[in-house]
Amino acid sequence: MTGAGHIVIIGPMGVGKTTTAAAVAAALGRPMRDSDADIESGTGRTGREIAETDGVPALHELEAAMLLDALSSATPTVIAAAGSVVDRDDCRAALDAPFVATLDLTPEPLLARIRSGDHRRAVTLEEITTLTDRREPALAAIADIRLDALEPTDRLVQAIVDAVS
Repeated sequence: MTGAGHIVIIGPMGVGKTTTAAAVAAALGRPMRDSDADIESGTGRTGREIAETDGVPALHELEAAMLLDALSSATPTVIAAAGSVVDRDDCRAALDAPFVATLDLTPEPLLARIRSGDHRRAVTLEEITTLTDRREPALAAIADIRLDALEPTDRLVQAIVDAVS
């Protein structure tokens, strides 16, 4: 295990955070936390169900709470965090200390990935484009490394492991 503290993998839904975080955690022998899994285990509902019944702001509140809870652990953890957390000042501030890797993908392939899973909320290409454009400056400001999500998972993992070693 490296000497680095928490490692946060962040980006928009469907970008591959869970897959990448799980592989990084395995490579480093660390526990992993995932916002989607934590929310579903804590509420019994998927993010899509929460967005549809309680609204997107309620989902984003849960995503922020998950990140802040995961970061409060004393055990260095690999955390797959929802992209929505960069919309909050407290979450951005909390992301100053850990190593942050962003996974980037253009809206068209991102939309295809989003539609491939039924646990994600429904969005349009226009919504994804607006979200990615709006969040770009915040992601750029917090990122220790930025990675192209079209790269194979093993290359993403190696880049992150090399950066924290």
